[in-house]
Amino acid sequence: MTKYTSRYVELGFYVNGELKRFVNGEYRADSEADLAVLDALTDAVREETEQATEEPKKPRAKKAQTAETTETSEE
Repeated sequence: MTKYTSRYVELGFYVNGELKRFVNGEYRADSEADLAVLDALTDAVREETEQATEEPKKPRAKKAQTAETTETSEE
């Protein structure tokens, strides 16, 4: 999903005859038709989301505890 921002809070645009609007200066587009129209608008700025590029972190394996034997010297 691609996020677009605008300096206008409620910017409106048409896609295939249907009116679409920004809400609070933001619009999230996922269809190719929306993306094509929004890329052509001068008042809309495309912001790529980084969610798709981030990989989830894998949990680290615990290190095996080594049993150390201590020798005691008797004096």
